[in-house]
Amino acid sequence: MNNNMMTTTYKHRNCIIETTPSEKYPDMVTITSTPKIRKDFEGRRYLTMEHAFLQIERFESERLINKKESYIKAQLAEVVVLED
Repeated sequence: MNNNMMTTTYKHRNCIIETTPSEKYPDMVTITSTPKIRKDFEGRRYLTMEHAFLQIERFESERLINKKESYIKAQLAEVVVLED
């Protein structure tokens, strides 16, 4: 097997990320396996590992914020008047 064709596998937040280099993009990676909650990422390709990590972290951050939105509104409703 040619050293350039070897794939390396990484795991980040239960997503399996494999290097899939090409001549034009030698640092390209593909997310090959994800948990059910992150299925949208499966099969996506990114130019670098850092891009893939950042997108997964962004998704998790937004998910956490959206999850807490109703809780925060309920807490604020007890203190101030909220307009929707």
